[in-house]
Amino acid sequence: MPYVDYVIIVVDETVSPEEVEKVKRQFNSPKLVIKHVKFPESLPEFRNYYVKECIRLGVDWFVVSDPDEFHNDAVRRDIYKICMEAEKKGFTQLGVNCHEQFEPIEWLPLDKLDELKEYPGGYRESNYYKMLIQKLCCEKFSYIGVGRTKTVHESWGCPIHQQRGVYLPKDKYWYTHIKSAYDIFRNAARNLFLGGGGDNVGDLNEMWVELKEICKGLNLNTWREFEEYITSTDKLDKKLIDWVKRGLTWKATDFGIETRETCKWIIFHHRELLKDPEIKKGIENPPKLTKEDEIESYVRKMYFQVLGRHPDRGGLEYYKKMILEGRLSKEALPLALKASPEYTEKFGKPERVRMQVPVNVDIGVTVDMFIEAMRRSGTFWKKIKPAIDIGRFIMDMLGNNWKDFERWFYQNRDKVTLADFIKKLKEAERNE
Repeated sequence: MPYVDYVIIVVDETVSPEEVEKVKRQFNSPKLVIKHVKFPESLPEFRNYYVKECIRLGVDWFVVSDPDEFHNDAVRRDIYKICMEAEKKGFTQLGVNCHEQFEPIEWLPLDKLDELKEYPGGYRESNYYKMLIQKLCCEKFSYIGVGRTKTVHESWGCPIHQQRGVYLPKDKYWYTHIKSAYDIFRNAARNLFLGGGGDNVGDLNEMWVELKEICKGLNLNTWREFEEYITSTDKLDKKLIDWVKRGLTWKATDFGIETRETCKWIIFHHRELLKDPEIKKGIENPPKLTKEDEIESYVRKMYFQVLGRHPDRGGLEYYKKMILEGRLSKEALPLALKASPEYTEKFGKPERVRMQVPVNVDIGVTVDMFIEAMRRSGTFWKKIKPAIDIGRFIMDMLGNNWKDFERWFYQNRDKVTLADFIKKLKEAERNE
C-alpha cells in the first residue's frame, strides 16, 4: 500500500460480508476499497467493476493483479516512476513479463499433463507479457469480451482515445503467476462453463453444448451453482458421468484440453470415478496433437508474443489456414501480426516497413510487392530514390562509355576522392 494511492479489491458472493469486514479491519486504511458484487457470469464485466471504481476515484493509472499474480518488488517500488516515464513518452499500456511458479501437486491422476506443464513444483521465466499497467484515459475505457460468447477472455481499450503500448524490461520488472494442478483444472472448468473453453468458442465446442444441456436439466444455471454441485458429496448424474468419459478423449485443441481438464476437476472431487475402467483409460491416454492442432498452438503463441492477447477465433482460423495451405510460412507470421493496425495502435509503427503478404516470402514475393514496400518507405524516398536518379543521370550522360567508367570506379573506389570522380567523369563525357 505505501506505493499507491488506492488498493481496490473486487470480490463476488463466494466471499462473505464477514470476511470482507475482517480484511478491512486488518488493514484499517482509507486506501483500501473493497467492492462486494454478484458475479455477472462474465469475467470482462467482473473486471469492469474495478475500472468503474477507478473512474469514480479519479485515478490516472491502474495496475491489475489477479489473485494468483504477484508483481515483484521493483514494479511496486517504481510504479510512480514507471507511469510518469510512460506518460512523457505517450504510452498508455505497459506489458509486464510473466514468471510462472508451480505449487506442489495436490493430486497426480496418472498422466504427465498433471505434472504442472513440465515444471512440477518449479519456477520458470517466459516470453509472455501481459498488459497489466494501464492509463485510464476517460470514462469510455473498458474491458470487452472476445470470441463467440465474450464471457472469459477480453480485450481492453477506448473507442475515443488511441492506445499505445510498450513492454517493460523483463530483467527488472515482472510478475509471478502462481498455480497448482487443482487451480489449472478448476479455472479450465470455469472457462469451459462460461464460454466453451479456448478463446470463448461457445458452440464450436460440441462438448460445451452438451454440458450446458445437462446442467439445464439439473437446474445449474450459473458457474457458482455448477461449482457447488461438483464440489458437494452428492452423487453425480449419470449423464454427467457419461460426459466425463467422452470429455477425457476430446480433441487436443485449446478448448479440447480445457474440456479434458474440466473432467479431471470433476474426478478430483469424485475419486470413485477412477474405479471405472473407461475413465481410467481416458486419463492414461490423452489425445494426440494433429498437424492442425500444432499449427493452432503456434498461432496462439505468436498472438501472445506479438500482440499480448488471446487470438480472436477469426484471426486464429485465418492464419492457421494460411500456414496449413502453404500460403504463409510460420516464420512470416510474427511479421504479419506486426503489420496489423492493432500492433501499430498498441506499440507504434515498426522501425522498418512491414507488409502482410499471403505467401512464403522465401519463394513467392512479386515485383509489385517490392514496389509497394518501397512506396511506403521513407528511407526509399529520402535515400534510395535520389541515388538511383543520380546514377541514371550519370549513365545517360556517359552513353557508350559507362562500362569503362564503372570499371575504373570499382577498381579505385577505396581511394577515389570527389575531385577524382568529377575529373574522370568529365574525361569520359569528352570521349563520348
